[in-house]
Amino acid sequence: MYQELYQKSHSLSYLKYLIRSQVSLEKYDFCIKFLKKEYKSKKDNPNIPVLLGDVYEKKGESEKANKIYLKSIDKLKNNRHQIISLANAFLSNRKYKYAEKTYLRGRKLAKGEYSFSYELANVYLYDRNYKKMIGEYLDVLQQSDAYIRSIQNKLQATVYAQDDESLKELLKNALIQRIQKTKKSIFSELLIWLYIQEKEFSKAIIQTKALDKKLKENGNRLIRLGDIALNNKDYKTASAAYQYVIQKGEKSPLFISAKIKYLKSLKEEILNLPAPSPEKIQELLNLHNDFLNELGVNAETLDLVISKAHFLSFYQNKVQEGIDLLEETLKKLRLNVGQRSQLKLELADDLMMQADVWQATLYYSQIIKDNPNNPIGNKAKLRKAKLAYYAGDFVWAKAQLDVLKASTEKLIANDAFSLSSLIENNLPSDSLDNALQWYAKADLLVYQNKEDSAIVLLDSVLHKYPNHSLIDEVLFKKAEIFESLAKNEKAKEYYQKIINQYYSDILADNSMMRLAALYEKEGNEQKAMEIYTQLLVDFSDSFFATKARRKIQYFRDH
Repeated sequence: MYQELYQKSHSLSYLKYLIRSQVSLEKYDFCIKFLKKEYKSKKDNPNIPVLLGDVYEKKGESEKANKIYLKSIDKLKNNRHQIISLANAFLSNRKYKYAEKTYLRGRKLAKGEYSFSYELANVYLYDRNYKKMIGEYLDVLQQSDAYIRSIQNKLQATVYAQDDESLKELLKNALIQRIQKTKKSIFSELLIWLYIQEKEFSKAIIQTKALDKKLKENGNRLIRLGDIALNNKDYKTASAAYQYVIQKGEKSPLFISAKIKYLKSLKEEILNLPAPSPEKIQELLNLHNDFLNELGVNAETLDLVISKAHFLSFYQNKVQEGIDLLEETLKKLRLNVGQRSQLKLELADDLMMQADVWQATLYYSQIIKDNPNNPIGNKAKLRKAKLAYYAGDFVWAKAQLDVLKASTEKLIANDAFSLSSLIENNLPSDSLDNALQWYAKADLLVYQNKEDSAIVLLDSVLHKYPNHSLIDEVLFKKAEIFESLAKNEKAKEYYQKIINQYYSDILADNSMMRLAALYEKEGNEQKAMEIYTQLLVDFSDSFFATKARRKIQYFRDH
């Protein structure tokens, strides 16, 4: 049937099936005779001699096969299409050695016109000869920078898709050798990219600075690297990157941007401390004042103004001072819609600190109206829904949150889902059930930095509603509060209580993750490892399972 189909269509696919079926029946002589006949009429088809050689191999006559393969390669002309076609024929039959010979022959015939490096690299990739593969990919970049994205994708899918650290070292060493031998900057760019893949930002910044100096650039690479490091919470590298640009001086076009980003990195570093000291907060505020005095209050420094107001309101209990600063800026500056919305969002948040619900709602509504389909509008919608939740209007809040659950912005969608689920699972069934209202008020007190009052209110819920479905949420909230105050022993106590008493509830895996992280911070890696392992075994479908697996792998490797 395959023979009849092939004779009608002359399709290579049918020819391959025909030969495969006859070889399976050990009818080698039929295959050899048939392919030799076909070759006489189709000498330009490289697949036929490769199929013929394969039949000889199956028959046990490898020498004849080798002669046919080499003869096909020797007959090649300086024709790129012909060379690639023959190499592909070898590749489709997994004859990588002959595919390599084909491209090397093609390179020789081309006499520098075309190197076939990219094609050879793919051959070595299929053959798992990674050292040669890396060499050929770097040769491609030696010839043209235009292939950088394609080669990054190839390396991502090969070297970085495997757990073999030796491959990564092989790649880095090859790049360092190229950097030392050639003046082309593309190899430095690729090495920086590799360090970023491995989150080795301190190494990336050394190469990036060198490249910036070599090319006499304005520091844009350092700004980008600083942003990546900041997103990965490597504050030291981020600050160093921004400082490098600041040192270029006021005439640098990125001077103001670098100053603002530098302050942002310091801010995030301090805010990620368990309990930032008043001295650290004041030090940061002083820097805000210095920068604003130096750069002035204008549209470019709006982020600094907003940041300063946030610290005044949320960390120094100077809420009215923060509100006054924002309102004055709103009146003084001519801002575009996005900038005004950004400022109003902080203003509304600060008003919530004063429990000025009406004015905060007004600003959130204005932001939503001005930004119907963008991220800041969705942030305002989430804040407005939370405001309704704090006020005890649970049905309306849940309706808004259910819409936001479909948001394309992951953080907003996750927050909306969590709060909506909390309301749905604990909505009062009668007028005597005020547990959720008390919990929401405690949540607002936490927002307003009134942790002691929040704990008193949460304890009241525990006392009055000991069997309520909300109890695990109350315990978890208390643990979060104690952790934010750096009272880790108390936090551990409450996380452990959830694990012991509410193991089948929704917060058990989260509590285990938090508890393990606290032990890890203390340096008790053995205890942390035990909890991560328990989480992975008992909650294999959990969102936290992947994180736990990575932590376990990290402990084993180190």
